[in-house]
This record gives sequence, structure tokens and C-alpha cells, in this order.
Amino acid sequence: MLTPRHVACGDRHTVWISDKEDHARIIKENDVAVVLEIGHSDTYSMADIFSDDEILDEESTWSVSGFITSRQHEHHMRGTGIIVSPAKEMEWDYHLAVIATGKSDNYQGLSGSPVFCDNRIVGILQMQAHNSSGALGVCMSSVKMFQDLLAKENFKPNAYQMLLNEACTQYTKSQIEKNVKSKKYIADIFVEEGDYKENLRYFADPMLFLKKAICDTKILDFKSVNFHLRENGKQEIDFSDLTEYFSATELEQVCICLQDRISDAISRLEEFEKNNDSDISNLEKYFAIRQNSLNNSVKHYLSDIKDNIDFIAKKYILLTKDAGQGKTNFVCDFALNFLMRKGYCSLYFNAYDFRENPMILAKQKLSLNGAYSFPYANKILHREWNSSKRPIVIIIDGLNENTLVKDFGQCIRDFLEECQACPYIKVIMTTRNEFLKERFVVIEEGTYLSAYKHIDMWHRGDDFKERIFRGYLNFFGITIRENTLTDKFYDAITNDVLLLRFFCEVNENKKQIYVYDVYKYDVFRQYLNLKSLEYQKDQQVLNHQDSLYVLLDKISEYMIREKTFFNVPSSIFNETEQKLLYQMLDNEVIFKDEQIMKTGMLMRNTVVISFTFDEFRDFCITNYILTHLAEQHAFLAFWDQMNKENLTIREGVQKYIFYLARTESQEDLLPIIENLPEYENLYWRYIWGLEDRHFTAHDTKAWRMQLITNGPHAKKIVHDLIDKYDCEFFSNINIRLLFEALDVLAEKIDLYDAFIKRMFGVYLQKKGIYTNTGPESVWPFNMMIRDIAEYVNDDTWNVCHSELYRLVLYLLELENRGALDLWCKLYGVSPVVAVRILNEMNQHKSSLISCNVKEILHHLTKSRNGDAYDQIIERLAQENSFCRDISIDMELFSKLLL
Repeated sequence: MLTPRHVACGDRHTVWISDKEDHARIIKENDVAVVLEIGHSDTYSMADIFSDDEILDEESTWSVSGFITSRQHEHHMRGTGIIVSPAKEMEWDYHLAVIATGKSDNYQGLSGSPVFCDNRIVGILQMQAHNSSGALGVCMSSVKMFQDLLAKENFKPNAYQMLLNEACTQYTKSQIEKNVKSKKYIADIFVEEGDYKENLRYFADPMLFLKKAICDTKILDFKSVNFHLRENGKQEIDFSDLTEYFSATELEQVCICLQDRISDAISRLEEFEKNNDSDISNLEKYFAIRQNSLNNSVKHYLSDIKDNIDFIAKKYILLTKDAGQGKTNFVCDFALNFLMRKGYCSLYFNAYDFRENPMILAKQKLSLNGAYSFPYANKILHREWNSSKRPIVIIIDGLNENTLVKDFGQCIRDFLEECQACPYIKVIMTTRNEFLKERFVVIEEGTYLSAYKHIDMWHRGDDFKERIFRGYLNFFGITIRENTLTDKFYDAITNDVLLLRFFCEVNENKKQIYVYDVYKYDVFRQYLNLKSLEYQKDQQVLNHQDSLYVLLDKISEYMIREKTFFNVPSSIFNETEQKLLYQMLDNEVIFKDEQIMKTGMLMRNTVVISFTFDEFRDFCITNYILTHLAEQHAFLAFWDQMNKENLTIREGVQKYIFYLARTESQEDLLPIIENLPEYENLYWRYIWGLEDRHFTAHDTKAWRMQLITNGPHAKKIVHDLIDKYDCEFFSNINIRLLFEALDVLAEKIDLYDAFIKRMFGVYLQKKGIYTNTGPESVWPFNMMIRDIAEYVNDDTWNVCHSELYRLVLYLLELENRGALDLWCKLYGVSPVVAVRILNEMNQHKSSLISCNVKEILHHLTKSRNGDAYDQIIERLAQENSFCRDISIDMELFSKLLL
């Protein structure tokens, strides 16, 4: 039990609780108070709401409950103002200023009563005294005067701060959940791109990460460099004197000092490198220094640390990236898996929710919806910032998505200007790249520019692609046939996250799907059909697709008529259509913007919409054209106009019209475009995106002729056929067409030789030069052998890609040794595959190919498996017809070939 020192006088102490007397003894004491231990303390609970971090000033509201007079009457007091004592007193340091209720002419007996402020005990009453006006009041000893008597368990943090952290966490979670439901944020697929997340860690916790920077700097090894610096009379590079133990008040000074020290070290390293490069009189010494002292990453590590430190002093960050490429995923992950997981106070806002200046909503959240005054909150947050330098991080995601606030760019700038008065607030914003100059360039003109940084998140490494690809497949419950995953598909789908999302949504929960290529037209069509059901799921309509397609036709008609393929004004849509558009916005099929447009004789600020995907826009316009301009003369008139005026949509519409002519409108549309003078060019430009089921005998004939004549399109054909190694899936046109052409060319060795060198010529990098031009052939044979060798130990892969080994057989002469070694590995891992191909090729009509087979068979007879397949190989070698009537020393023959 805690009580004032003057109350616990004498040698014997008695405590009365509920008419029960208990003996007590003093166990702790100081000049202000004592702590009594009660004999039977197991029946009492522990006070755990003492606080020494409340704001105590003239605005503090307080309450006291206790007993007064010798008869111990229950008494309650309330008032405003806890004023620090102007004179230093031994027993008390504050007096309670304005007593609103509970005034008395004698407060004797209240000594020791706890003083409550905001649900915390901030002190105990010590004595009564008259103020300067002669009114009787009471004086308080704050917790700081007796905190040494309390246990750690007696304290609780400031109530406002606890409630604020809880409220901000709950609000931020709810906002992120919105993005989870709309699939704009997919958890567990995030991978750190570049240094962006590390940059923001320094931004969000300056104290912690400045200490980390100092530790990282101190462990760098400068011994080798310092040896040469000493030798040349230069100052050594040394960070060992730096300490990671500093106070919040020293943060700025330590940060500047570290930046200057690192800059100086980098300058000395660059000067050392420059001096070494300028003196090559002693080549041995020159190269020794370059190899041992300059051939390391110390300078780059220092530069990275310096770049990170730069974010400590920043207050506002703007992240930009293209549409649908992961901005929301990035900031949601940062909020959820760093800020919230580590206990930082943060607020996440989706920009489209703002109806006014964000500061109004921010202040509302910081004052806990009016439960506290903002001036009080401001004082608490100022004090916390000064003591810890941990800010409240406000995230505003998708600035470009707000069209409700007029001139939102200026509004955000005004918000940032207001934040200058709140050092404890830091802000992270995101927007699309193309809107930075259009709508938000004003943000980069504020008075706060020294504290502002724009980051263009262009970096996208292989780790990001792999993680996001696998993450999306897993999230949507998709499994793929791994052996069908081609670079063509993978690159297309991972270079555009929005396309990846479309693909995954239309294939949700599908298993073992083929992924040789991504057929965008089908993806877009399936996506529209899927979304039309989703948008109209609660509507009683005969056909869910009608409303969506009518809306898309309306957009397309406007674009064609006005010859503008962006920024369609919202005013042309009725209420039902606008509701549909709002749902499409949520799925990022379209995006909205603000623009000043001329209406009649007046300029109006209006909302406009555009398609996120240019290709999706062209898909919609193509559908409109073939539906509403279906008459031949109308179609050709539009076609001629589009080409003559070189409209933005030209390439995309041409591609989809060609696709539809070859797939869904072979009777009506195909004859029309086949008669166009540019049809030949259209064919060789767009045929590559066609699904195998739409290829005809005419295509086979045209492709074969290009291959046999080594024509201008032969390289693209070879590139396409190599990816069509699965002859069951690609039943119409596949890699066997390449083999047929090679069989024909093999009849004339000079033509065969010219073809295979053009398509598969070996690529060797030249030594002694810094840059090498890339290979000219489609798939250099030495690279082909290297690439296939990475998978040759996987029997399943060998079975699925067996036709690639047949291709190696055809090309044996380009690099004999590497090809033979690859075949030996294939025979050891997948003898069934090896024997099947050799058996099929053994009696080839071309002596050139038959020779290649014979050489492989001879090589395999020397690398036996010790099973029945060895006998088959020997039999095939004997049956091979190459030069059977001539006695050949195969050992000598092999050496000549090698």
C-alpha cells in the first residue's frame, strides 16, 4: 500500500479495509512516500495503472476520490489543470488548479488519495494549501517523485498512446482487407525488389536503423586499402570510433556525421583508385593493387549505406510504378509485415476514399474520433517523437484513383505542408507513373522539398518474377504442367503483373494446365465473361453479359467517333453504366482520372475513364467493329481510315482482326482480309499468336516453303517450332515440320550447311574486348547443348522434350564432342528415349543424317549401361546403312569427326 510519508508516522502501522484491521510494515520509503506491506495481502489486487508519461498542464482534467475529516466521509473531486509548482517543494511538485466539483473548506484526510488523469494514476495528494488568490486547494506528488518505490508491474503506458496504437492497427487492417478482397493485395507473394523496402525501414525507424548503419559500417574491412593509404602518406579509413549508443536528441548530429564520414571515405577510395590507374610504370604493382585492394565491394557497400541513411531525414516518400505492377502489394506488405508486425503506429488510407483534405481524416483518427482533443494528441505525439524518433507512418495508396476531391494534387500538397508542423508524421504515397506529371507534379513544388523523395520502382529482378508467378498460381489454386512452361509464356506473364492476374482469375482452381503460350484474346474474353457474372450476381437478368458488352460497345463507339482512345468522359454514361464502371475500377480493368474538358462554350472539370490495358482496349474495339461495322464496305472504310490516319489502335486492332478471321470468322472475315494488299505482311506479323487448333494445311505448306528456301521468315518459324516440341499437344504444326525441312535440305549438303549455321550456328564470345554482340542464330548449338544438359538428369523432362534430342542429332556436325557427351548422358538416364529415337532415325534416307546416327551409336557402344539396351545399341549399329559396303575404322572415323 502506497501512502504519503507524513501519514505513516510512529512505529506501529494499522490499515483498515472494509471494517477489517490489518497490521502493516514499511518495506520501501523515500522523502515523499512509503510502501506498506499488509499482513494478509493475498486478498488484495495490484495497482497497475501508475503513469509518469501523461501530459500535465492547465488543460489536464483530473479526479480524486477519498475520505475527509476525522469521521472519514467519502468525498469526490473533479477539476481542470495540473500546474507545476513554481517553487521547489520537498514533498509535492504540482497543485490541482481549478476544482469544478467537490470543493471543501477542509481537505484533511485526503492525503494519499490517488489523482486520476485519463484513466491513469499520475500522483497522490500530499497536502492542502491556499493559492495566490487565497482559495483553499490541494497539492500533489507526481509519480516521478516516488517512482523508485514502485515495481515495473505497477506502470502502464499513456492511455491515449495505447488506444491510438490499437485504433490505428484496427483501421489499417480493415483498409488492407479491402485490398485483399479485391485481390489488389495478395499476401505471401511479396519479394523485395531492389532496396526499396530497406529504404523504407530507415525512413520508418530512424533511431534503430541508424544504429544498424553504424554497425554495418564498422564491420567493413579496410586493412588492404589502408596499407596503401599509409604507404602514400594518406589518412586511413576508420569507423571504429563511432558508437551506436546515442540519444534521440543526438540523432540528427550522428546522422550528418556518418554521412560526411562515408562521403569522405568514398572520395578517398576513388582518389586512390584514380591515382593507381594513372601510374602503370610498375605493372606488377598496378595489377596487384587492383586485384587485392580495389577488386572488392567496399565502396559499393558504403554507397548503399549512405543511400539508406538519406531516407532517415526524409519525411515524405512518393512511390511510382506502372498500372497493376505491384504498388499496392508493396505498401500493403510493408504496412502488414513490417510496421504492424514490429509494433509501429501507422495509418493506411486508400486514396479513393478521401472526400476532403487528408489532414482532416488524419486528425480525426489521431484524436480517436473526438475522444481526445487534437491539441492534447499533438502534445503526446510531439513528446513521443522527441524521446524515440519513431514516427506515425501514414500511407496513402493510389493517389491517381481519387476523383472526388477537386485538384487532388494541390490538396495533397496542402496536406504535406500542414504535416510540416507535425514532425512525428511521415507519409508514404503511391501513384501511377504516367500521372505524376499530369496530375501530381505540384507535389514536387512544395516548401518541404528537402524532406521529400520520389522513387520510381523500376527494378524487377528474377527473384521478383519467380516469387510473384508462383505466388499467384498458389493463391488462385492453379497447377501447371511444368514441362510445358516456356520462356515465351513466362516472360509475357511476369513482365506484366496485371496480365498475370487476369490469367489466374480465369483459370482459378484449374489443374495441370498447359502453359506453352498465353493467348491474350481468349484470356480477355474469359475475363469479361467471368466479371459479367460477378458484376450482375445479385441482378435478375436473362443474360449477365449483355450489360457489360453494351457498356464496352458504348466506350468503343465514343473512342472511334472522337478518334481519342483515352479519357472518355463519365457524363456519357447513365447511372446503371456508372455502377458497372465503378466495379470495373475496383478490378483495375479501367482507371479514372480528372480532366478539364470543354462542354459547349464552357470548361468543366470532369471525371474521365481509360482502359488500364491498351491491348484490352483494342480487344474491345475489335469486338465493336466486327459487331457494328460488319458490312464489308463499312469494315473496309474503317480499315482504310485506321491505316491512313495511323490511329493509336492500329496495331492492336489489326492483330485481333487477324486472329478472329483465323478462328471465329473464317467464312465471313477471312476472305475479306485475304484480299487486302497487306495480307502477306499481316500473316507473318500475327500468325505466331494463333492456337494450334486453328492451323491448316495451307499454313504448313507456307511454313515449309520458307524453311526449305531459307526465306526471310525462316528464323521466326524455327524459333516458334522449337517451342512446339510436344507433338501431341501441337498436333497441326510442331517441331517435326522443321525435321521435314531438314530432310529435304539434307539432299544438298551446301544448302543444309547454310541453313543450320544460320539457325543454330555456334556462338563464341571474343576474348579481350569488353562488349560482345549477341548471337545471330536462333539457338546457337553450343548453347542448346548447355541448356539441355541442365535437365538431362531428369527422366521425366527427357521424355517430354525427346524431340529436342532428335534435333541435336540433326545438328551433330556443329559441335560433335558436346553433342556426343549429351547423348551419352541421355542414354544413361533415359535409355528408352535414346533407343527409340535412334531406332527411328537409323535407316534415314539421307546419308548425312545416317552418318550422325552411326557416330552416336558407336559412341554409345563404349559407354555401356550393362543391361539389355546395350544389345539393342549394338544391333542398331550393325544395321546402320551408312557406308555399309565400305570397311571403316570407326575409331579413326570418330577422331576425324572430333
